[in-house]
Amino acid sequence: MAESVPLLGRKSSEISEEGEVNDGLTIPTRSISPASFLAPPAVRIDLHSPGIAPHLAYASNIPSHSGSISSDSPTYSSQSSPSLHHSYDDHFSSQLRSEEQNHSSGAAIGDHNQRFWYDNFTTIDWVHDFIKESFRVKRLHDMPGIRGRFERTRDASQGWFLVSVIGACVAGIAYLIQGAEERIFDWRSGFCTTNLFAPQRICCMDKIDACPAWVEWRVGMLGSAFAEYGLYILLSIVLATVAVLLTLTTATTTPFVRNAKPETASANTSTAYTVVDGPIAVLPNSKFTRNEASTSVIYSAAGGGVAEVKTILSGFVIKKYLGSYTLFIKSIALVLSISSGLNVGKEGPYVHIAACVGNIACRFFSKFSDNDGKRREIISAAAAAGVAVSFGSPLGGVVFSLEEVSYYFPPKTLLRSFLCAVISALVLKFLNPYGTGKIVLFQVAYEHDWHTFEFLIFVFIGALGGLIGATVSRLNRWWVRVFSSKKFVKRHPVFEVIVLVVLTSAISYFNVYTKKPPSELVYDLARPCVYREDADDVLSLDYEDDAELCPTTMSAYAASILSLVIAFIVKLGLTSITIGLKVPAGIYVPSMVIGALFGRIVGLMIQLLQYQIPGLFLFSSCPAGADPRECTTPGVYALIGAGAVMAGVTRMTVTLVVILFELTGSLDHVLPISVAIIVSKWVAQALEPVSLFDSMINNNNFPFLDNQRTPGFSGTIHDIVPKAVISANSPVIDISDSAYISASLLRTKLKVVQNLGEFDGSLPILRNHVLMGLIPAPELDYALDKMKEMDAFAKNLPFRDLGELLDSDENLCHLSADDEEIWRFRHEQQQDAASGQSSRVTDFTPFVDRSPITLDVKSPLAMVYFFFVRLGLRMVCVVDDGKFWGVLHKKRFIEYCRFEEDARDR
Repeated sequence: MAESVPLLGRKSSEISEEGEVNDGLTIPTRSISPASFLAPPAVRIDLHSPGIAPHLAYASNIPSHSGSISSDSPTYSSQSSPSLHHSYDDHFSSQLRSEEQNHSSGAAIGDHNQRFWYDNFTTIDWVHDFIKESFRVKRLHDMPGIRGRFERTRDASQGWFLVSVIGACVAGIAYLIQGAEERIFDWRSGFCTTNLFAPQRICCMDKIDACPAWVEWRVGMLGSAFAEYGLYILLSIVLATVAVLLTLTTATTTPFVRNAKPETASANTSTAYTVVDGPIAVLPNSKFTRNEASTSVIYSAAGGGVAEVKTILSGFVIKKYLGSYTLFIKSIALVLSISSGLNVGKEGPYVHIAACVGNIACRFFSKFSDNDGKRREIISAAAAAGVAVSFGSPLGGVVFSLEEVSYYFPPKTLLRSFLCAVISALVLKFLNPYGTGKIVLFQVAYEHDWHTFEFLIFVFIGALGGLIGATVSRLNRWWVRVFSSKKFVKRHPVFEVIVLVVLTSAISYFNVYTKKPPSELVYDLARPCVYREDADDVLSLDYEDDAELCPTTMSAYAASILSLVIAFIVKLGLTSITIGLKVPAGIYVPSMVIGALFGRIVGLMIQLLQYQIPGLFLFSSCPAGADPRECTTPGVYALIGAGAVMAGVTRMTVTLVVILFELTGSLDHVLPISVAIIVSKWVAQALEPVSLFDSMINNNNFPFLDNQRTPGFSGTIHDIVPKAVISANSPVIDISDSAYISASLLRTKLKVVQNLGEFDGSLPILRNHVLMGLIPAPELDYALDKMKEMDAFAKNLPFRDLGELLDSDENLCHLSADDEEIWRFRHEQQQDAASGQSSRVTDFTPFVDRSPITLDVKSPLAMVYFFFVRLGLRMVCVVDDGKFWGVLHKKRFIEYCRFEEDARDR
């Protein structure tokens, strides 16, 4: 009697480098042909075929999956094995034992027995993951006694322990990055004689005026300023080049079909929204066609990563983007890109790095590694830690995760995000990266409250901040169009980086503000001026302050404002064209630098105006005869300007208010900061409806459906989904005549779906035009490949790749959604096996989803949007009076929404 072998179980150790879970295939050794019953993971039978179990439970030799998901897979027993497949069964039996040994020892299973549950560049099934989690929770609640209490306690504590570890790890990585970046950045200007690895701030920390320990390069070059200038540019080029070369090693090819593009058409021309294989829908007064299928390349370590993390949290799968290799490369390349002097920040990349840490940490807990929906809750909490270590703002990190990146944010995730952010801030506080006891370098405090007349100025700063934010987005798109999109530049990203780093270092060298690190510059611009009285009762600057930022004479005001204006123009232009480089590059602090420069200019101009016209009605609330420097604080204007421009670029609101409040610790300035940020977003939204992050998502063709705003709809599903045509080449499986479909025909229909770019789509199964169920394309592809592999092994056909083999017309696949028919088929298969007959039919019914969500063809598009956003669906089936009409995939709906927005903009 043959041994019982697990049907197919999901193994928590089979986790890929990218954090995605693999499902290993185990072929049961039983009395019928191995090709007669091919089963997916047991959990899919519970979820996709819930009606099978009650009708089959009485069959002792067929497993029942009626209740819960067990860690122990069901088993089959057998009487004998047919001689035709005896060697094949022995092969897989020995292979299974080897796999179980590898599993227990943590080794990886062979490639031929691996599959990814969610393929690359597909969308997860939120509903499936939610149901799977509910089964797991039910199993825990059904455990009796002390063991049950222990398991429930252990399960409930896993998430809290996990986010605590993530927060500590993110703080440690941030500490290492900050220390390395600060040291390498200053090496371009000089070195410390007392400690070669110390930055200028540490080297001169105890020096009041001069700092003889810090030696500039020109001293070692016989006082040659030109030689120092050349070395400054050369070191910048070397650092940026190494950064981009490291970034290019994280390339990933996207299997997308390019977005449809509108084409002009005359008013009398019949127009259609078409794809490669035919029309999808008719749109009035427009022509919408799709290009041929093609691919593009994305670099996991490039950019800030916030847009991509936002897309991943919405349910999209981008393998390797949150993996350990990306974490390692991005951390190193981030240090080098900032040290090169490029106008980039590390705050956005910190969010990406924190998400990588969260994704990697989930691999050690099956509760999160086996469930992509639960894993994204942890990644949301990790994103909060990234902002917490960037700005020293735990509360700001929580609000950032809720407002900016998270797509699904239940109350438990809110608490976990808060714990993760607090732990990261505490650990960074203990590490003390700046040697001052502060978490961030640009934390400031103000002693004086703002005056009534300043409220209008704050509104003015907010309006211009929105204008500047929209300008940054426009300049970036202009640069991409005239330079970055050129074929040579796209094929050689290193060339663009070298051009910009030479331009940046050559211009920035001559201005003290453009030469400083971004964080240090924001701190200098936002801090208040500190004055002291000397023996002659004359106000003079404290030694810590820059004379140009705190002028004491009328002539000094003009020089200071001129220098700040030059720095503002340089930073605005260079930051706008630096966005999109193939190096780790954040936009948060660079945008704050632009705003802080602008705000400081306004503050100094207000002081200068009060010097010139002290009796102006605007200054009536100031004490009579008071010094203008005591009435207005330019640092407050700089901080508000920083928040306004950042809001104009990123369109964040509450997050910025909370971050700036935690940076200042002053309740007095929360109101003006809030007003300026709200006005900035309104102005930027009016001038540039698409934010910088949304523009990145659209350019990368990520299927992200914004859940924070509802597009305007007036039509129905009928407007975008045509009636399906049943033919051999259409992606529809018709079982009206027979439930037995050849493998070659299924492969043909599968390729039609894949050619449309719907790699995570499904094929509807119809009987007499009635929808019986869906079979997901990834699972159908997997099942056909395994069946082809079985057939090749049984026939002793050599092959290196499954693509070299053709699907046989002789191999039939049984597809049905009727319980009695399924039972009858399996019963006949077992009778044939008992009589020693081999079968050429494989049962595909376990892969069928028999409860797809459907909508009537007359349903409004607003309802479709609601279903996709609130339920996280990948597709909806469309029916007309109970008869099948078609299938609407989420990607197609997003393309339609984008096309409608573009049409309105035109």
